[in-house]
Amino acid sequence: MKTNKEMYSTWEFNRWAYGVNLDRDDKFLFANYLDKNRKTVEAGTGGGRLVLGLQELGFKSLYGFDFVPELIETAKSRDKSHRICFEVQDATNLGYESQSFDQIVYLQNIISSIDEKEKRSQALKEAYRILRRNGIGLFSFLNFDSRMRTPMYWLYSQYLHLFRQFSGSDRPIQEQPWLKPGGKPNLAALLDRGPYVYWYRAEEMYRELKNLGFQVLALGSSYQISQGKLLNTLEPLLHEPIQGGLYFICSK
Repeated sequence: MKTNKEMYSTWEFNRWAYGVNLDRDDKFLFANYLDKNRKTVEAGTGGGRLVLGLQELGFKSLYGFDFVPELIETAKSRDKSHRICFEVQDATNLGYESQSFDQIVYLQNIISSIDEKEKRSQALKEAYRILRRNGIGLFSFLNFDSRMRTPMYWLYSQYLHLFRQFSGSDRPIQEQPWLKPGGKPNLAALLDRGPYVYWYRAEEMYRELKNLGFQVLALGSSYQISQGKLLNTLEPLLHEPIQGGLYFICSK
C-alpha cells in the first residue's frame, strides 16, 4: 500500500465510513464559529459524520466531498434527507468555482493525510480559492508537539530519525507512517514504509496559512477547547499546553 487514498479505501474504510456523532471539539467549533444560514462545505467528508451532524444542528446549505468514491456512496446512503450535495473530488484540484462557499470545514486532519508536501500546499491554496471574501474556514491538523509528549511516540520518532540517517532518507521527521491502520499494529512502520501522514507544529501552520492570505482569527488545541476558548494570537499558545488536535479558525 503506497498512498493514503488506498489506506482510506481499505484498512481505514469502516472507521471513516460509519462514524457517528459530533465530539466535544466539533461541537465547540461549530457553535462558536459557524452560521447555520451560510453555504458550507466539508472537505474529506468520509461517510459524512460531520456534515450530517451539521444538518442535525439546523444547517441548510451543505456540501461534502471526498476522493474515495466508496466513501461518498456511503455518505449519500446515510443522508436520509437527500439534501446534502456529496461529490467525489480531490482537495488538491477542486471543481468548485472560486468563492463558492461562505464556510469551509477542513477538520478530521484532511490536510495532514495528503501524501506530498506540494500537494498539501496545493490543497490549502484550493481551500483559500473556494472560500468567499470574509468567509470562515475551520482547519484541524495532526499535532506534532502533542505527539512528542507521549513517550511511545517520542521513542518511535527517535528510532525513525536514526533509521532515516542510516538509510540516507531525507524525509522530515514530522512525516511518519501509519502506526495502527484499521486499529492494527503496522509492522511496516519499523521499516519506514508509507503511506505517511504529516504532523504539524503550531507555528509552522500559522505561517503557512498567513502566507496564503488567510487571517487567523483563533487557534489552539483540544486542551484550549477543554478550557472553553481558543486563543487570538500565536505567541500565548506557545506558552500553554498543546494537546490533542491542532485547530485554526481563519477568514479570507
